[in-house]
Amino acid sequence: MNQLIQTISSDIDWRTAEISNFKIIPVKYNFSEQHLNSFIMYTVPSMYSLWEGFVKNTFEVLTRYLNTLGLNHDSIHINLLTHTIENQLKIGNERHHFDKKKKFIIGLKKNFDAPLKVEQGIPTESNINFKVTNKILERFNIQPLNDAYNAPLDRFLLFRNKISHGENSIVVTRKDINEFALLIQSLMHEIAIKIEDYLNSESYREVS
Repeated sequence: MNQLIQTISSDIDWRTAEISNFKIIPVKYNFSEQHLNSFIMYTVPSMYSLWEGFVKNTFEVLTRYLNTLGLNHDSIHINLLTHTIENQLKIGNERHHFDKKKKFIIGLKKNFDAPLKVEQGIPTESNINFKVTNKILERFNIQPLNDAYNAPLDRFLLFRNKISHGENSIVVTRKDINEFALLIQSLMHEIAIKIEDYLNSESYREVS
């Protein structure tokens, strides 16, 4: 477990350094106003890629770790079991709520005999906003993010989507970049803490 936490911490350190570069470069180099505005604008989707990459990488290494624990279908939490079977059987129809899928898996659970392997893959939906992040955490039975992250994270995604889709109506300032940088760093550390608590409490197991 310690190695897993260290892997996540090292990933956070690397991404934090990359985020710091986005803040330092405009100060260090004498950009023209036009070049500076372009750099600041396109920093937003670049920062988003660091956030999305963190979420994907974190749950990949967490999944690999869970697969070393020798969990079986009776001992694993129903949320994590549902996530696994959904990926295995390709039943990821987004029109059906996750709770309905859980009921389906509960009905099948007693028929499983093979060793359990948690499947890789999380539904990022191409926009890891507040709602999607909490849906991913729910799949692993990890505590959700605090509601205080809702508006800031969704604002970050609003900026990212408008810029990525070629809109030029949005104005991005250095203040926005600093706020987004602090938001991403705070989110990464928050998720790392939640995962450490999750592993210590063995919340990936079904409560008997």
